[in-house]
Amino acid sequence: MPEDENREILNTLAKGAGITAFGMFASKFFTYLYRALVGRALGPEAYGQLSTGMMIIGIGITLAGGPIRNGIKNFIPRFRHENDIASIKGIIISALGISFVGSVAVGGVIFYSAEFIAIQLFNTQELIPIIRGFAVVPLLSRIYNTFIDVTLAYNTARYKVITTNFFQNIVQLLVTAILISTGMGVMGAVWGWISGVFLSGILAFYLMETRLGPILTSKEKPKYHHRKLIKYSYPLMLSGIMGIMQGWVDTAFLNYYMDSAAVGLYNAAYPTAVLILLPEKALGTLTLSSFSEQEAKDEDSGNTLKTTARWVFMFTFPSFLIMTVFSGELLHLLFGSEYAKAGLSLSILALGNMAASSTGHIGDLMKSNGHTRAIFYNNFSNLLLNIIINIILIPRIGIVGAAVATASSNIFVNILLAGESWRYEKVTPFTKKMFKTVISGILSLGVTYLVFQQIFSPAPYWILIPAGVVFFSLYTLILLKIGGLTDYDKEIISTIGRKTGYHKEVSRLLEILT
Repeated sequence: MPEDENREILNTLAKGAGITAFGMFASKFFTYLYRALVGRALGPEAYGQLSTGMMIIGIGITLAGGPIRNGIKNFIPRFRHENDIASIKGIIISALGISFVGSVAVGGVIFYSAEFIAIQLFNTQELIPIIRGFAVVPLLSRIYNTFIDVTLAYNTARYKVITTNFFQNIVQLLVTAILISTGMGVMGAVWGWISGVFLSGILAFYLMETRLGPILTSKEKPKYHHRKLIKYSYPLMLSGIMGIMQGWVDTAFLNYYMDSAAVGLYNAAYPTAVLILLPEKALGTLTLSSFSEQEAKDEDSGNTLKTTARWVFMFTFPSFLIMTVFSGELLHLLFGSEYAKAGLSLSILALGNMAASSTGHIGDLMKSNGHTRAIFYNNFSNLLLNIIINIILIPRIGIVGAAVATASSNIFVNILLAGESWRYEKVTPFTKKMFKTVISGILSLGVTYLVFQQIFSPAPYWILIPAGVVFFSLYTLILLKIGGLTDYDKEIISTIGRKTGYHKEVSRLLEILT
């Protein structure tokens, strides 16, 4: 049972995670529709070109001031605790100013370097209009994310869900479908993506000012914090660049050593493996601001870290097992039969992401306590290892080599994080309850696999749907029966039942199952 001082924070995180998880599920659904639309309508080569363009612009967004976002979520909770509205307004304006200068500079370089990047680096002229089209995204993205980060700094997740997970994805999907149907090809996907970011920025500003503010439109004279924001964010800026490059370095080397078709196959496996991280990301929406709030109140964050890490592991481990054992069938189901050959890459990537999620939110805890240099060194080591392994393995084993590079570097950096959490904060995210999660997952998968192998031999790819339902049901039942939940977990479940009007039914179900 968490200490009383952590209960309020954990309640906020649980509520935010529930809202965010719902939004992220919807977001991934729409994103997969978007990717499936492009992948099926235009083929692996065009899909690979679009993925390369997104890689380039992803690095550009970080160079334009991406880690400034951490500064917003770190400082605003402290200013809120002091009721310093002038500083809140000032930190937002400071962030917008820094991001605007960086975004215009980076966007201009990308636009005018498009021909060099496409031909000299990736040896394909078709990339030029894609890169130039995406060049406007750093500016739009930085403005939009600044407004969203303000709402997160107020420990409010629902506005991000409304704008990012629903509105932006729906706009991108609809506009892309319309433009592709008119014959615009891959550029239809580019302009569909840009439309979603632009319109979401307008909506985010409206929600920030009308639901939390007025802030920027208030008459309060701002207290600017340019230097404080830059000092805090500078190491994270470099770390962010490393992180973005880490996410896209595989695509870059696959383009260099192989072709766009290989990139398309890999970029079916990679985002599928990222689904494992959904529970961590759902909780992570508010962890930095929550840890910063605890730091401002001089409260211990250790129990919060352990509880969130256990929650994340409980939800991610069963997904990891599915992606590891049924990787080819899953890609066939989601993207089509030609993508099933990336199944081994998916299994390897799933292992790396499982390691990343199992350490919880150590990074956010370290950011809230100012250990930003250590995070930079970790990300630098992570990127360097990834690059070295990519260079060695991709020419030999193709997309499998790229997957090994990402997975091994992820495992390495999370071992570092676990060690540093003990060195700096004397806490570890691991608990004995995690072993019960492992037992529940393996037993459930074994039973499900044996049953469906007896019924279907060989098993068709679509069997994943009913088998998945059986597996997750068994996993939940076994986990509850062997005591995988704490009293506090049951309290949260009961609270959800009460708020949804099913308190009696949920309480009775918990009594039966536990």
